[in-house]
Amino acid sequence: MKATPGIGRIPVRDVRPAVEGGPAKAVVGETFEVSATVFREGHDAVAANVVLRDPQGRPGPWTPMRELAPGTDRWGADVTPTAPGRWTFHVEAWGDPVTTWRHHARIKIPAGIDTGLVLEEGADIHERAAASVPRKERRVIRAAVETLRDDSLPVATRLAAAFRPEVEELLSRYPLREPVTASEPLPLLVERERALYGAWYEFFPR
Repeated sequence: MKATPGIGRIPVRDVRPAVEGGPAKAVVGETFEVSATVFREGHDAVAANVVLRDPQGRPGPWTPMRELAPGTDRWGADVTPTAPGRWTFHVEAWGDPVTTWRHHARIKIPAGIDTGLVLEEGADIHERAAASVPRKERRVIRAAVETLRDDSLPVATRLAAAFRPEVEELLSRYPLREPVTASEPLPLLVERERALYGAWYEFFPR
C-alpha cells in the first residue's frame, strides 16, 4: 500500500536521530538506532519499520521496529549503512489487520460469537495479504483462505489454517499494511570508518 506523508491516521512523530540544520552522521558499518513515536486511536494493532535509502536513492529492505517500552508509543530499530555518502532514512507506521483479526478470532470463536463472520473476515484479510507475497509462495496463503471458507470443516480446523507456522512466517516477512503513514525523510551523512576519529564526528543525539 502507498504511504501517506506526515501525520495520517497513524501519526509518526519525533523521529531520531535528527540534527538541527544538518544531517545526522555515521560511519560505514556502524549500527545505530532509529526511533519514533507511533500511535493509533482505538485498539487495532499497529506496527512500524525503518527504510534506509542509499546515496543513489535506492531503498534497502525495510527493518521492522519494536516497541521500546510498553505503553510509551516509542518504537525503535537498529540499522546499518553499508557505503559512504549522503543517505536518507524515514519511518513508516502502519495498521496490522492480520494481527488485529487474530486477536479478535482467539476471543470470539471459542465463545461462539459471530463465528461465520469472523472466519469470513479472516479469509478476506488473508486474501488481501496474499497480494504482497511473492507469486511462488502465495499458494500457502491461498490454501489458508480456502480452508477458512470451507464450511464443511469443523470451525477449529478452519481457524487453525490461519495460525499455521508457514502462514505466520510468510506474513511476518510480507505483512499486510493498511493504512501506511510515512515520516519525512531525514538526512544521514555516512563517512568511511577512518572518519570516526576526525574532529567533525558527532554522536547521535539521544
